[in-house]
Amino acid sequence: MEIEKHLAELAQADPQARRTALENALTAEGLTPEIQECEADERRKAARNYLLYTADKDTKGPLFCAHYDAHPGSTGANDNAAAVCILIALAKELQQRKIPATIAFFDGEESGHSGAKLFEDGRKREVSCVVNLDMCGYGDTIAVYARGSENRAGARTFCAKERLDAHHGELVKYMPEGDNVCFTTRRQPVVSIAVMPRWDTKYLTAMAAQGMGLLGRSPEFKMMLGEMEVASTMHGGFRDAIKWVQPEAMQMLYDYLLDAMTTPPPAKKLFGILFRHLVILLLRLRWLLLFFILLLIFILVLFVFLLVLLLLLLI
Repeated sequence: MEIEKHLAELAQADPQARRTALENALTAEGLTPEIQECEADERRKAARNYLLYTADKDTKGPLFCAHYDAHPGSTGANDNAAAVCILIALAKELQQRKIPATIAFFDGEESGHSGAKLFEDGRKREVSCVVNLDMCGYGDTIAVYARGSENRAGARTFCAKERLDAHHGELVKYMPEGDNVCFTTRRQPVVSIAVMPRWDTKYLTAMAAQGMGLLGRSPEFKMMLGEMEVASTMHGGFRDAIKWVQPEAMQMLYDYLLDAMTTPPPAKKLFGILFRHLVILLLRLRWLLLFFILLLIFILVLFVFLLVLLLLLLI
């Protein structure tokens, strides 16, 4: 299927029309979702999620997710209809190949992550990795943020340098939060993926260095976020419209995801594994090492002192 096939029908400002368009798109591609919904309560707003299982439901695999709602008043073409289109195509291909994965289209990301919270509260199955797609239709670079989990089993296939190099990808040290925040409490890798102009990844590096102060994000942080070109494609920005979505950007991400699901990551080099474990061991033993270093210095100073004292006595 053409990667942007359902983009026009999904990019609608009316929430109900958007939901109906998603249902129609899934039906048109022969995909039958499991519907998960809840009424509003004190924790979240009402939500309706659509879940797909590409193989045996009980087989462990990654969870791919994207929110299908849009910022109020926006058609949400890049934020986030483009990612929804990519996941529809990926679900169809993985289902045909019988490759296990869970595909989730979440409601309510723009209103407190109500759909993701609903899914996570009711989830009993473990997944190998959570892969959240947001803003995936504008730019020339795939930005991947794994929160230090790059070498963990579930995430490594998406973070391997060889794969990223082959698909114009780059590991980044920060990504604006999305539904991914709902999955960080479990012991599982969580990977956030977006597409953006390469220069924007430099802003992400600078923003990561800012950290979080006691009073929240600094004015400089907010200024850098506003300067990013991709920021104009989200939350109702002027580029969050169909005419700005680039099918080649969507195809680039689809090819990368399919490659990650069908080709195992390169084997780890033995030297790299040993070096990494050595570094971890040294970090864990750093206080003990510091104690022995200080003890060695003390003994050396004491020896010199006694030697000088002995020389003085002999004189």
